[in-house]
Amino acid sequence: MEYKDYYKTLGVERDASQDEIKKKYRKMAAKFHPDKNPNNKRAEAKFKEIGEAYEVLKDPEKRKLYDKVGSDWKRYEQAGAGADDFNWSQYGGQRSGRGGRQYRSSSGQRVHIDMDDMFGERAQDSGSPFSSFFETIFGGGQPGNGGAQTRQRSGAFRRQPAQDAEAEVNVSLSDIFEGTVKHLRINGEKVKVRVPAGIEDGKRLKLKGKGKPDSSGRMKGDLYLKIRVDVPDGYKRVGKDVYQTVPVDLYTALLGGPITVQTLSGKVKLNIPAETQNGKTFRLPDKGLPAFNSTGNRGNYFIETQVQLPEKLTTKEKELIKRLSKLRS
Repeated sequence: MEYKDYYKTLGVERDASQDEIKKKYRKMAAKFHPDKNPNNKRAEAKFKEIGEAYEVLKDPEKRKLYDKVGSDWKRYEQAGAGADDFNWSQYGGQRSGRGGRQYRSSSGQRVHIDMDDMFGERAQDSGSPFSSFFETIFGGGQPGNGGAQTRQRSGAFRRQPAQDAEAEVNVSLSDIFEGTVKHLRINGEKVKVRVPAGIEDGKRLKLKGKGKPDSSGRMKGDLYLKIRVDVPDGYKRVGKDVYQTVPVDLYTALLGGPITVQTLSGKVKLNIPAETQNGKTFRLPDKGLPAFNSTGNRGNYFIETQVQLPEKLTTKEKELIKRLSKLRS
């Protein structure tokens, strides 16, 4: 049986806080995302590994059980313990007789789905995106069950109603600048999802009939996609306004001159006045984000200068700066 150290995969300590784990995951997911690494199998595999690790460590209860049995998984298996002993079967993927994926969860259980077919075709073919260790501990089902009925400890069976589900999906700030279409794989089905321009962090999109099925498989709940907007370093979002920090060399800041800035909407030429101070802000009206589900005007786009001091000065440069300092004294 394969055991994976999810803490090592994410590069965090075992006592890392939930906030540290989330920040590390988002940073690594952005680095290894397939959109940034096209046709890179190694990056794709890494992206799946960090997604698997985060699926466990982001949930305090799931993480608690992983910490409890993770280092002692072989003895746990030999003891004949089952996943139901911990009542964690809702977290295991279960493959149906038709080769699809069904969810087994108690009412209200959230199911995490990453964007852009995070676990890919190979995960679908194998029946689960998780390691064999994860499946054993957290309740991977056996082929052919179909999830039609759930066995309780008393030996009785109960039928499961259709349930709504919720998933967190990450989009970039540039994605919501004009709006975009993303691709999900839900229960083995590829689904296109339109992400509206200007959507706010935490908003939810409803996919009707894409939730968990009932026992018969004829009725399905709804799937709610909770949007998480990743704002990269050097950017800040305030409502419809966007702030971008741009480096400016010392000489341009002192003497003035044109610079070209790569904004979210494209390149912009900006004329820097002489004697521009560090932190000076330039406003580009109507170049920010649109209001969510509105045809109104866009917000503003602010460019904040960050004056860069020269490094590795030559002897002559140092001498000239000394002469200049004497003139200014």
